[in-house]
Amino acid sequence: MLKTTEVRTIVYEVVAALLREDSPEVPELSGDQELSALGLSSLTLARLVIELEAATGVDPFSEDVVLSDARHLDDLVGVYERALAACGA
Repeated sequence: MLKTTEVRTIVYEVVAALLREDSPEVPELSGDQELSALGLSSLTLARLVIELEAATGVDPFSEDVVLSDARHLDDLVGVYERALAACGA
C-alpha cells in the first residue's frame, strides 16, 4: 500500500510535470493551493486524472467522487488516499 507521503509525492510530481509543459517556471506547490489557481485547462485536468490513475492504480472518480470535490491540491491527495484505502492497496 502506498503511504500518505508517497501519494502526496506522486500527485505533486504529476501536477508539476503537467505545469512544466506549459511553462518552465513551476510555482512551488502547497496543499492549500486551489487547483483552479494553477491554471490547468480542462484537457490538462483530464490528463492529470489519467496519469494519477496510471501511477496509483486506482480511479477514485469512477465512484461517487467528482473532480470538482477536490478544490485544493491536498483535497486531490485525499481523494487518492481514500480510494487506495478502500481498495486495500
